[in-house]
Formats: sequence, structure tokens, C-alpha cells
Amino acid sequence: MFAVTYNVSRIIGIIALGGFVLGMDVSSMSIFIGSEHFNQYFNFPGPFMQGLMTGANPVGGLIGCILFGIVSERVSRVGDFQLFSSLWIMGSIVSALVLNAWMVVAGRLIRGISVGAFSVLLPLYIGEVITSDRKGAATSIVQLSLTAAILVMFYVCFFLNFLNNDLSFRLAWGIEIVPALALLLSSYVLPESPKWLVARGEYAKAQEILGHLSASSHGDTGNDSFSKIELLEKYGSLKKISYLTLFSKNLRVHTLIGMTIQIMVQTCGINVLMFYVVYICEMIGFEGNIKMMSASVPYIINVVFTLIPIHTLDKLRRKEVLVYGAFFLSITMTLIGTVMGAYGHEVPPMNGNKAIVWEIKGKPGLVVLGLCFLFVAVFASTLSCCAWLYTNEILPARAKSKGMSLCMATSWCLNSVLAFLTPTLLSRIKWATFILLGGVTFVIVSLVSYAFPETYGLSETEVENLFLADMGLKSDNTDEEKSENWSERPRSPAPSSDYGSNNTKVAAPVDLKVEESAFAIGYEGTTCKQKEGRKFDIK
Repeated sequence: MFAVTYNVSRIIGIIALGGFVLGMDVSSMSIFIGSEHFNQYFNFPGPFMQGLMTGANPVGGLIGCILFGIVSERVSRVGDFQLFSSLWIMGSIVSALVLNAWMVVAGRLIRGISVGAFSVLLPLYIGEVITSDRKGAATSIVQLSLTAAILVMFYVCFFLNFLNNDLSFRLAWGIEIVPALALLLSSYVLPESPKWLVARGEYAKAQEILGHLSASSHGDTGNDSFSKIELLEKYGSLKKISYLTLFSKNLRVHTLIGMTIQIMVQTCGINVLMFYVVYICEMIGFEGNIKMMSASVPYIINVVFTLIPIHTLDKLRRKEVLVYGAFFLSITMTLIGTVMGAYGHEVPPMNGNKAIVWEIKGKPGLVVLGLCFLFVAVFASTLSCCAWLYTNEILPARAKSKGMSLCMATSWCLNSVLAFLTPTLLSRIKWATFILLGGVTFVIVSLVSYAFPETYGLSETEVENLFLADMGLKSDNTDEEKSENWSERPRSPAPSSDYGSNNTKVAAPVDLKVEESAFAIGYEGTTCKQKEGRKFDIK
């Protein structure tokens, strides 16, 4: 009924709808939670219920990440798009038909589960289907779609809020069905992930899809094909792994690096700044519509500066983007706190809000606001896209599904904690909150700079074996992937992640002196080794 498309641009366009779904719920609550008609309709919910309504989404995100790691082994990637799009639609229907505060919590929790799953599925699918020369652009386009959704929903909610009745939030949450429905229908033309097919033993289908993708990406005939052995080299072990396996000797370093990157994304303070920029606007004396319009500026900046990595990320080293970006963010966040502390003063709670007990007006206040805008611009052009990409690339092929689930669950968990603690921190330590975030980020980025590897241009085999030499270990990929003629097969470099295209430029051979590091996958009980002095062509 639906003809599958192998055009990479169309595929990216479809999965960008997933990015739009990811962003919609970020700003769909912020306008209404403080409006009088919203609180009156729900009988003026107290702090606990307000916390449940706002916190249901990130809690759902945490659940969704863990759930995806379980579901992904049973349901195909295309099936995942359909499943979690349907779940989002269900949550939006519940939200549009709300009768009480508990239905708001339920609707946001259901949509949060979908968001959590998509936060893993999107980078995973990009890594498995999109050619390596366009992975950075694809990731950036998805992030651009996410930021555009945040901005669009902010203004939709802002203008609907003028209705001053329950129709305002019902319409806003009902509108969120449309992009998810478009993604659900479009997903029927997406090609299945070759990695998922290989994991199921469906080599012929995987070869066919890779051939079509190669033809679409490079304009060749699509005749490039992989043998079963090459597919296993490219996509890793057939063995299913558990979450505990991620902390085995062979995988724990990859896993901890991915988790650390996601921790850094949260501790840099981007979500704190985006969620509570309204508080900062109040601290510097903005009121009414001026306050709300000023609070929307970071969303606009987020969209504009996400255009930068679309054109640059595929040409840049991932680690350098992360290190320079996070270092600048740590300095900027520290400056925000320093200026607030030096030129501001304590005041009674503004408008009864105990989280806003600091005031900084005049030029220093405008400097703080300008630093906030600068912070968002730097984040959008560096960490926003590159952190997703690096986390995906540092994980070996066999561990990507579970590994991405765990790394993104870590991000969602810390997101929830920071969202919950920020009002208390602003109330207790005030401006020092920003210095604390800047300091923690500086410590983490120093670790990243010193100890983390570069992933740009690495093949799956190289990622798998990144830390084996240091630990004196061998690859785990030795149990189930067997072939009678492995010992007769010529020793060649790992297949290109560009689906075997002959158009890929290859650098001069590099002499890698590896004494006995495990390179090949064992077959019929035989383990092939890289011998000392062996030459390999490194992309």
C-alpha cells in the first residue's frame, strides 16, 4: 500500500516530525500554569499538584527511555515510530478532554513516555540508517525541528491564553495530535533499520535496504553488497544484551562516557534557564506581556542558532565541539551568577513566589539577560546536537539500543531533579545557583577534555575496540556469529559506514602496531588477530 522511500532527504524530513513531537510539550504548560482561568478550572491546585502536573512529563520521559530498551528488541524501528506516535496521540486526547487535575497528570505522563522513547529512537535510527556523511546534519535538523516546536507551541499557547477559559488549553493540547498523526502515517514509508534486520537474522532484507540507500546517497547503481560476515562486522553481535551487560568490562567505559555527556548537558543549566527565564525577567523588573515576550526570545535564538550545526557538524570533530561549547557555557553561567550577586539585592518574595527573592534592575539586569541569550546561542550551536551524536557514536553497535536508553534515561532523571530543585535553590542560595551549575560543568568538561576519545570517522569495529588494549581484553563478539569460510576470507578493513560506496575518500594507510588486539569476530572457534605491523586503511 505504501511505497518505501530510500531518499535520505525524505527520510530526514519524516524523522524531523519526531523532533517536532519531542519539542511540543516543553512549552505547552508554561503559559497556562500561572493563568487565573487555568487555576480556577482545576480548583486552584496546591504546590504538590502543580509539581505533579509539571513533573509528569520528565518522569514519563524516564519511563519511556527504559521502556524503549525493552520494546526495541521485540518491535522494529519503524514499528517503534508507529507505537510511540500512537501513544502520543492517546495522551493528547486525554489532555484535550481533561476534567480534573489528575487527567492533566495522566495526559502529560503518557506523552512523556512517548517523548522519552523518541529521545532514544531518533538518534538511534539516524545512526543505523543515515550515511555517516549526513548524520550530523540529520541530527541537527531533528534538533532544529524540536526547537521550532518549542517556539511554535509557546506562541500558540500565548495567544490561546487570551480566550480566558478552558478552551484555551484544550485547543493547545488537542493541536498536538496533528504532528504525531503526520509522523504515524509517514512512518509507513520509512525503510527498516538494517541493524535491526541483521539482529533478527534477516540478512537478505538488510542487504537490499543497504543497496537502495547506497544508490540514493551516492548515485551509484546500488549493487554494493555486504556478506553475512561484513554485516556482522558493521552491526555487531547478534546476542541480546541486558542493562547489566552495559557495565561489563568490555562496555562499561563506553556506557559511562555516554552517561557523562548527558549529565553535562543537564548540569550546564540549559533546561534550568529555559524553564525559569520568566523568573529572571521578573528579577530584572519586566512585567505582563513584556515579560512573556522577553521570555520567548531564548526560544527564537534556539531555533536560529541550531541552523549552524546543520551546515558544520559533519565537518567538525565531535569532542572539540563538546569541549569548546561546554567550556564557554560554564564561563557564561558563572558570569550570570557573578553579575547577579555583585549588582543585585535580596527582596521579599515577588508576587508571592518564594523562588524569586532577588532583584537586579537597570543595566546590570540587562547584562544578565544578554548573557542568558548568549548562553542559549552557544548551547544551540554546540551541545544541543553534538551531545546526541557523540553519545550515539561512542556506543558499540551491539550496545546502542540499550546504551542509548540508559544514557537518555540518565538525562531525563537529572532533568527532573533539576526542574524540581531549581525553585528551592533560587530561594536558598539565590545567584549562587548559577555559579554552582557553571562550576559543575567546568569540572565535567575538564574530564571530557582530558580523558574522552574522539569519535569522528571511527568505524563500528574501532569503536568496539577503543578501550580493549588499555584493559587487556578481547571483543565479546565471539559466540554466535559463525561462518565456515571465515578463515579463508581476505583480511580487510571494517566496511565503510557509507554502505560500501566507492566515492568515499580514503587516507593513506596508517601503520598500526598492535600486538594481539582482537579485530575479527570469531567463527568456528577461530579468532583472527591483527598481527604486529599490519597496515589498515583508516578513513
